[in-house]
Amino acid sequence: MKRIINRHRITWKLFLLTVSLLIIAVLSTVGFLYATLPSYYQSYREDQFHTTMLDIKNISQQTSSTELIAKLGQLSALGIRFSLWTESNQLFYAPGFERADLRQARTFSVNAPEGMIQESLTLELTDQTLILEANQMIQPIDEVKSVILHLAPYIILPLLLLAVLAAFLYSRTISRPLLTINQATRELAHLNFSVRTHHTSSDELGDLSRNINRLATKLESTMHSLQASNEQLRLESEKDRQRDTERRHLFLAISHELKTPLTIIKGQIEGMSLNLGAYKDRDYYLERAGQVIENMEGLLAELLEVARVEQVALEEQDIDLHQMLQQQLHPLENFITERRLHVSVTGDAVSVRSDPSLLGRALHNLLMNAVCYTANAGTIQITTHLTDTETILTITNQPTLHDTSETANWFDPLVRSEQSRNRIHGGSGLGLYLVHQIMERLGVAAHLHGTRDQVTVQIVFPKTS
Repeated sequence: MKRIINRHRITWKLFLLTVSLLIIAVLSTVGFLYATLPSYYQSYREDQFHTTMLDIKNISQQTSSTELIAKLGQLSALGIRFSLWTESNQLFYAPGFERADLRQARTFSVNAPEGMIQESLTLELTDQTLILEANQMIQPIDEVKSVILHLAPYIILPLLLLAVLAAFLYSRTISRPLLTINQATRELAHLNFSVRTHHTSSDELGDLSRNINRLATKLESTMHSLQASNEQLRLESEKDRQRDTERRHLFLAISHELKTPLTIIKGQIEGMSLNLGAYKDRDYYLERAGQVIENMEGLLAELLEVARVEQVALEEQDIDLHQMLQQQLHPLENFITERRLHVSVTGDAVSVRSDPSLLGRALHNLLMNAVCYTANAGTIQITTHLTDTETILTITNQPTLHDTSETANWFDPLVRSEQSRNRIHGGSGLGLYLVHQIMERLGVAAHLHGTRDQVTVQIVFPKTS
């Protein structure tokens, strides 16, 4: 029963307030009419009369007397009586009189009778100067005030008390919470979801306030989720565009890379077929063609490995970084010994979580690149460093075989540290590109920095939780 009363409490409030407001409206209307209707009517008719006269005066300077008489016909329609006089007090024109030389004394009353409005204007017409005299009677409406005055004592006092009570109840029970709720909804409309209302009554306004608070909380949470999702989508879209750009660049580079050896093989085969010049030594040129084909096979194998990186499923596990570095250095011992290189692995004993197959391939390429491009008797320093948020692997080799100060595009496909693109100086140019693709696939940051005789590669792993 109490719940039902609470549900309909606002209904009763609104009913009582509506009745009270109606009484206030009736009282205000009666009082307003009593106080203002006669004077307002008098003022309105006077303003209308004087405005009409002012309009006539404004047009008179561009109007002849004949044109003016034609335009003055509207005054009769408005209930205004008028006449035109010359400066010598001769009647020039009046409705109902012929245009004759009537000589009558002008009788313009200075003290107009009650209920009459009158005005006299001197009009400077284009052909002569005339005096316009006009007047209008206003019907008295003072009887209405008498009726209202007789009823006033019987209704003013009780209605006034009800009006004060209704205004108080309205301001306390409706206005304040409605203003608060209205302000809250306005803030929500402007996407300010941190706003809250504090109306805690048990009626419908209290329920509305609580529902608005719940709505604001859910909208705030949803907006944050949408913003995070949009940012993630933006980053993924940017990465997709970057990958598409890299693929197009890779295809262009591959087409150039394959066109040259194919042209060489074609020329050698045609020379051997036609038994031309030096190509008569077929055994020699067959061997050279075979070497070119082997290089192409190696390039295609690396291209297939690049494609595999994007599709292989990751199998992450904890990896001892020092142990993996030693495993990747073992196959390179003959090269290291032959070049008299000094290789050291120092730093913190760290463990990272990653895919061992992909990470091993990337480390192999980095170490192979360091061995191949370090001058004889040079050094390769490998260090690991653990911070609060990340694990850093640094590989530095020096001195290099040639100037390595330009390393900005070494992670691009088919780019070699030696810019002549001659294979005697190195591999296919896909090694570091494959490293970049693997690191991106593993979510690991890779940085490359070179000086004139030193190259530093830095791999940053997020800390394993």
